[in-house]
Formats: sequence, C-alpha cells, structure tokens
Amino acid sequence: MAKDLDIFDNKIIILYILEKNSKALTVEQIAKFCEDFDDITYFDICTYIQELESNGYITESFNDAHQTLYSITNSGLLTLQELLELIPGVNLHNIKKVINKNIVKIKTDYSIDNIVLPVKNDEFKVSCYIKDGNDELVNITMYAANKDQARNITKNWTNSAEEIYEKLLEMMTKDVQEDE
Repeated sequence: MAKDLDIFDNKIIILYILEKNSKALTVEQIAKFCEDFDDITYFDICTYIQELESNGYITESFNDAHQTLYSITNSGLLTLQELLELIPGVNLHNIKKVINKNIVKIKTDYSIDNIVLPVKNDEFKVSCYIKDGNDELVNITMYAANKDQARNITKNWTNSAEEIYEKLLEMMTKDVQEDE
C-alpha cells in the first residue's frame, strides 16, 4: 500500500512539473527535474507518463526535431489542483524547492545533428550526435561506403535519433548473463 502511495505522489510530481513549465518537456527534461528525488528513476518516469497520458492528464506533441514533448491537459490541471490539497504542507514545500532549483538546470536547447566528413573518393564518415545543452548524450561515428549510404544515415538519424538512442541505451545497460 505504501508503494502505491509513492507512485501516486510521484505522478503528482510529474503533473506539477508540467504545470509549472511554460513549455512542453521531453522525458529527459522531466527526468532532470526529478534527479533529486531518490525514489524516481528514468524508467519510473516513462511508466508514469504512459499512465498519465492514457488517462488524459497529459498529452504528447512533437517539435520540429521530431522530439516527443509532454504537456498537462485541462483535466490534468484540474486533477492536480484538487490533489495538491491532499499533500501535507512540508512535502509540497520540499517538492517546490527541488523543482525550482532544477528549473535553472533545464535547458531546452536539446539538439540532434550530424556531420559528414569525406574520407576518400566516394567514402565518408558520418558523426551522429545528441547534445543536451553542453552535455553530449551520444556520439556515434559510422563509415559510409558511398554518398547514398551517408545520406541515408543522416536522414535516419535526423528522423529517429531519440528512438535509436533509447534502443542503444536499453541494449547497453541490460544485464548480461555469462555462461558458466
């Protein structure tokens, strides 16, 4: 039962973050707001967002860089206002303090880009990256045997960088069971 209350409180925190922001946020930006909360992980945030969206409390949209952005709906706003009354004053004060501290850290200049470097004749290196402010989240350099292959790499990266990054992160962080 206590775990259910924690999940309930954490969903309220997600709604509160979205309500306090003037712009829609990515999952990564929401996670940065939550990094000081010990009991909320990135994967928890993804689950909460799915549940909040399926219940109509938040909505998703896409920006020019094809990033998924989340914002609170009117239903979510009304629900949040009612639920905030249930949170004890001390807890709400602490939540506000953490979120206000992290607002300064959150930057919306999340960028996805690539650089094509000629190697020789019709061969290229394509460097694909995602940056969040000054932090480079990922940088992958690939060999392209011809101009068409380089063009396809850049096009696919531009259109699907977040999905590729999430898949890489999932694959690179899973536990590997060694055969004995």
